[in-house]
This record gives sequence, structure tokens and C-alpha cells, in this order.
Amino acid sequence: MDCVAKQCIETAFHISDNETGEVPDLQTLFESQTQKKPSVSRSEPTEEAKSMAEALKNQGNQCMKQEKFEEAVACYSKAIELSPFNAVFYCNRAAAHSRLDHHQDAISDCLKALEIDPNYSKAYGRMGIAYSSIGNHAKAVECYRKGLELDPNNENCQQNLSIAEEKLKNTPDNSQSSGLFGGFDLNSILNNPMMQNMARQFMSDPNAQSMMTNLMRNTFGVADGASRDNPTTNTFSNNCSAEPAQPSEPSGQVGGEQNMDEFLRLGHQLAQQLQASNPQLVNHLRQTFLSNVVGQNTNPESNDNDSSSTK
Repeated sequence: MDCVAKQCIETAFHISDNETGEVPDLQTLFESQTQKKPSVSRSEPTEEAKSMAEALKNQGNQCMKQEKFEEAVACYSKAIELSPFNAVFYCNRAAAHSRLDHHQDAISDCLKALEIDPNYSKAYGRMGIAYSSIGNHAKAVECYRKGLELDPNNENCQQNLSIAEEKLKNTPDNSQSSGLFGGFDLNSILNNPMMQNMARQFMSDPNAQSMMTNLMRNTFGVADGASRDNPTTNTFSNNCSAEPAQPSEPSGQVGGEQNMDEFLRLGHQLAQQLQASNPQLVNHLRQTFLSNVVGQNTNPESNDNDSSSTK
């Protein structure tokens, strides 16, 4: 019976007693097979495919300029299908994803770009924008710093790093305004010289003065006769009815330091009342502001000179 079974096995597996040899252990067998396994080489696209992919990338860039972000994503995706090892295509698609608020997709594309080209500084910058947009400021700071290591003169990355570091510092927030607006630092905005200059221009505009007068009446219940009982309101009302003055004029005129302080104080009061009456609007304004800040570095690349994956 044993002989019959033996013969069946020999016939099935084409072996015989004449074939002798030492059976290797599992460890030896594994090492021998893995060492001999050839590395998988990526197949480079043809020159025709590269040319078509470049044309699609340029088409995507035009879509970005026209704010057709979904079409831009489609163009970059087609370019990637034709030439899947070009880091620029992934990074440009990440920019389009960011403009569509598809921040996780943007992060994935940046990671793919860095997998192709680990020294691609712009991919780190755009990944920082995506992380900042979802509130992960720690990761954003990490990305911006890595990007600056590779490209120390990148001004956009430097500016975004400063913003992200400030947001990270204010994350556990102890200030009243930041607690009120969930991380939106109203004090820093109102104390910003650019915002103060905008406020002065606003105060010197007759139409804006009229609008502020109406806003004061509607918001705080200030009527024409109420100013007699409130010196602060009286000063403001008189200034609103005066001729526009230059920002350098002394205190007591429109644009003076005293009125600037009053404007900022009223701005705080208006913001607090707006938060209490319409928190959804405040949140929308906060998101819009953050999008405008981080959106400055989401323009696509028009060439791929800084990508080592193409020539």
C-alpha cells in the first residue's frame, strides 16, 4: 500500500528516488528568494505622452486662473494618467483641491508629489496650507519649516509659517476675543496697521460716514437727539457730519487718534453684538478670512523646472 501511494506521488509531482538533495529551511528559502527578486522598475511614459500631459497641465493652469477649479482637477488628473511620475502635476492638483476645500485630497497629492521628489519644497508649502485649513496648525508649521529648509528664500512660505505659528500659539487661547471667535484673533486684526489704514480710509469716505451713522442708530439705538446725553456719541455724530479730513489731522477730526480709538472700540462692540445675534455669519467671515490668507500660495506651477522627476 505504501508503495502504491509513493508511486502516485512520484507520478503526480514528477519526482523519483534518484532526485536527492538537502531541503533548505524556511529562513534560507525566504532570503534566497527575496535577494534574487528583481526590483520593479517604473515604465517611463513616451515622449508623446509627456507632451500631451504637459499640454493638459497648461490647460489646468488656465482653468485655475479662471477659477474653474473642478475642471482644473480633471485636467491635472488626465495629465497624471499620461505621466504618473511628474511631481508637479500632483502638486498643481493639490492647489486645485485646496481651492475646492478638498483639503484631505490636497494633502494626499502633496504626499504623492514628495514621494516622487522628496526635495520638492512647494509640495511642503501647499501641504501646510491644507493642514492649516483643517485647523491642524502643528502639522502646518512642520510642513512650512521643511519647505523653508529646502527653499529658504520662499517669502510665501515664510509668511504662512508666521501665521501658522501664531495660530498654534493661540490654539489653547486665553484671550477674550479669541475665545469669543474660536481662534479668530480680533485684537490682532484690529491692531494691524493695514487694517487701521483701511479704517481711516473708511472714516474719510462721506458715504461710509453716512452708513456708520445709520448703523449706529440701528444697532445701538442712537437717535438724532440722543447725542446730547452721550458725549462720546456726540463727538462721533459731529465728526460723521463734517467734511472728510486727512488721516494726519489732529485729534478731534475724522481720522484722528481719538476717533480711531473710538472706531476700534465700536468695532469690538459691534463684533460682540454680531456674535451674539448671528454666530453663523461670524463663523463664515472667519472662514473667509482664513481662506484668503492661506490662498495666496495656491497658484499652480506653469513649468516644472524645480522638479527632478522631469527635464
